[in-house]
Amino acid sequence: MTQKISHDPLPLAAKASQPLHAKPKHTQADQAAEQFEIMMAQQMIKSMQSSLEGGSLFGGGVAGDIYSGLAEVQLAQTLTKGSHFGLKEQILRQLPKAEVQK
Repeated sequence: MTQKISHDPLPLAAKASQPLHAKPKHTQADQAAEQFEIMMAQQMIKSMQSSLEGGSLFGGGVAGDIYSGLAEVQLAQTLTKGSHFGLKEQILRQLPKAEVQK
């Protein structure tokens, strides 16, 4: 008799701590809402930066634009991580249940 060895990356202890009724965390609607939330946060940050004297924290020119863009993306991702921002949750509440589960 041969046994099949599971190559599941999630250890048994981690699986035991997850509730049985937990929904999959990354449905298409969830991913789209998360990406939209990040994009909105990034636009808000870009708008706030443009109101600064000089237009950016990183100065002008091509290098300043690149660093400013990278910082905006990273800050937007950090701000929206978890449920602190709240836009994603509002979007998902507005969708019909059938749309969320696709």
